[in-house]
Amino acid sequence: MNIASMGTYVVLAVCGLLLAAAGVTAEHSLQGLEFTPRFTRLLRQDLNSVPSYLLPTGAPSLCATECCQSDSYASPYGLFSISNTQHAYGGRTYTTFNFVLHSNHTCSSLLDKASCCTASADTVWVDVDPTLKVNYVLYNGTRLASAAQSQYGLKLGSLNLTVAQLKGGIPVAITVEGAADTLCPPSGLVPLPGLCELIIQGGSAANPSACCPNTVAVSQSVSVPETPIFECLASSSNNRFKLVFDGVTPISSQFTSTSMAQAAFLRYNFRLVGTSTCTEGIFKCCNAQLAYVNLKVTDLPISGVQLGGISFNYSTSSWNEPNSASYRSLIVDEVNLMAEDLGSTGLTLTVMVRVPAGASAASLDLCDASSDPQQGGCSYYLHSEDGVCCPSGIALPSAGVPPPPSATCAPTQNVPVTDTSMSLQYYERTTSAATTTFAFLLANHNPVLGCSKSYCVDVCSWTLYLDPNIASKVAVGHENPQNNDRQTIEAGSATSPASLTFNYGPVGESTATFYVTLPAGGKSLSDLCARNALPGQGARPCAAIVRSTSVYIMVFFDESDVIIVPGAMPPPPPLEQMCTAPRAMSDSCLVAQSARYNTMSSSAVFDFPVAPVAAGATCQPPAAPNDLATVHLLLSPATVDQLTTRKQVRPSTGLLLDRNYGARWQVATTSAASLSFQVQGPLGIAEICKQGVTPDQPVSTCVVEVSGDLGCFRGYVTATADGRLIWVEVSISKKGVGASVIVPAVVVPLVVVLLATLVVMAWYRRRKGQQYFFMNSGSDDLDRPLATQSMNSLRDDMVTPTASTTDVQIRVPGASQGGAMPIGRR
Repeated sequence: MNIASMGTYVVLAVCGLLLAAAGVTAEHSLQGLEFTPRFTRLLRQDLNSVPSYLLPTGAPSLCATECCQSDSYASPYGLFSISNTQHAYGGRTYTTFNFVLHSNHTCSSLLDKASCCTASADTVWVDVDPTLKVNYVLYNGTRLASAAQSQYGLKLGSLNLTVAQLKGGIPVAITVEGAADTLCPPSGLVPLPGLCELIIQGGSAANPSACCPNTVAVSQSVSVPETPIFECLASSSNNRFKLVFDGVTPISSQFTSTSMAQAAFLRYNFRLVGTSTCTEGIFKCCNAQLAYVNLKVTDLPISGVQLGGISFNYSTSSWNEPNSASYRSLIVDEVNLMAEDLGSTGLTLTVMVRVPAGASAASLDLCDASSDPQQGGCSYYLHSEDGVCCPSGIALPSAGVPPPPSATCAPTQNVPVTDTSMSLQYYERTTSAATTTFAFLLANHNPVLGCSKSYCVDVCSWTLYLDPNIASKVAVGHENPQNNDRQTIEAGSATSPASLTFNYGPVGESTATFYVTLPAGGKSLSDLCARNALPGQGARPCAAIVRSTSVYIMVFFDESDVIIVPGAMPPPPPLEQMCTAPRAMSDSCLVAQSARYNTMSSSAVFDFPVAPVAAGATCQPPAAPNDLATVHLLLSPATVDQLTTRKQVRPSTGLLLDRNYGARWQVATTSAASLSFQVQGPLGIAEICKQGVTPDQPVSTCVVEVSGDLGCFRGYVTATADGRLIWVEVSISKKGVGASVIVPAVVVPLVVVLLATLVVMAWYRRRKGQQYFFMNSGSDDLDRPLATQSMNSLRDDMVTPTASTTDVQIRVPGASQGGAMPIGRR
């Protein structure tokens, strides 16, 4: 046959397929014909490789022994395209495309030359985009082991279905790695995006390869039983592999170890190690073979990769995951390792990076921490060949994460945030002229019926790393006052940053809000948090760790992550625990009087007294004489946080502090009492008390309520500056509460201390003056009183003679009684 004739038949073949009206005569004499599909997009690319089974009936001479019937109108089989969904497992996004394989197409007996209307459907070929990697195929709810992807598409083999079996339809789910909008490239049959071309191979017992209808999947809304979606097994407890990071070695241009300042290359040292235990999960991964290693990396130039000291091929590619920034992926393929190959110490994996010209080696980092704001360190994914085993995590140096405080849960396994039921968010920042409060929302999504994450756990503690310069100044607030004091503040050391650890967290399906306050206005996260507290923190100002008993996550955030943006309307003040119908404070027999305060440069002292009214006054008692009344002072949340954190408040017992409602304490209705405290910062009455609680509250006043069984009274207390107020911290002996406990002291006017000192000094000088005067006097009058020194004088030349009934009289003999003549009189 000449070349021109061949070209003519090729053109006829393509035209026949586009019209979809050609039939091919089947040859029944051959058994078990080797079937190699060629989809129409491939025909358009290479017209010289037209397979004979796709040639139209008009060329019987070319179809003597190897033809099958490809007319879709002469076949009952088809594929409905239902939907596609995206989901993330093991740190990677997957897309699942859902189809229904059926036998409900009308089959034309006039076009059926090979009895394909009643033939079986043994193998289905789907023209999957060759740039996609198929990870998993679910067939009728179970994994299809006979599925295989090749250059010819995706083969679903060994189905062996009849027309009757497919009448009700069988669901097929195809999962590919990555975020994909379509599974297949545009077909040559119907060049529309999103439609998949397929070939259904089958036949009869006489000729198993008689039929190969070529058609496209049709979008259809079909009700099918819900099938499980693909989920690779990412938990390290169900796998035998993990990756650890051993550090970075600076390498000179002569490929020897050197200092960071002289480094031309950086060698990143990892180790593939086996886990100590492995529990079989849904998929059998404990004996799976490791196929390839995937690391999230930055755009630094990689010059080589070695595994176990042997150079390995590697590739890099860009990924763009949904709801995430793009990142670069380093893939070390064809690893093909079993856990037994790693030995007791693991297998070294080194990545050599060239230091760019003019760059500082100390500031470089191969591992991508900015691509995922919820993760840090070296994120890795270890995949089996079939994709169902994907242990993942963050490779960290052994000393990379500071240990938690003692008596706190201390898990050692770090996992990505997306794999756990725990999450931490920077919720809100509120600032005034004197304080800045940061709110953090910690959530746990672990319902009783279980969750969809790899690690369904409960929070046991979490830590925020603080700037060491402000660690001693922070005040801590809890959403529930029952959790007051359940925090640990550590000042930090040369090897560990300062930290604030909350020793509890939400469990089950719940949330909890935590508050951290600085005693200054206009502060930001950069003022609150420690830089470089955790590996992978990068340029983000804040780092935190959230722990369960088994795993922990690292969270990094900055001002852009805040949920409640500044300027939003604040919620109304809580009124649930206030009196519903209060009477005026002036009607009460126990009244809150004007407060006193002393505002200094770095702190402030306040005293809020309550006292019974004068005897005989007309008033209403809040409680019976033998009962106690409750005093409610509506302090601001930031003030309550300071009092619960530092305990500089009196009384220290019987006092309830709630950041939502202020302070409550009980007093007797017949005796005076007061609430005294010290706070950090030069605060005034407007900062320490809630403002705008009620419409009639005057500016710069505090709302106070006195209540009991007989009534409730509300008043608005002003404050008077009193420079005599100071706060004295007294250490009580061990006979009391223990010498190491600092107890709030009584507010003592400074002038009283000074006067007492002056009295002692004056008395001493007076005694000395009396002795001097009478020992040198010439008077014979024994009834003459001694000269005394004024209590307010400290100088001898200011002594004046006075008489007092309490003076000590010292008599000495005069000259007439034989005494010596005074000097100057002799």
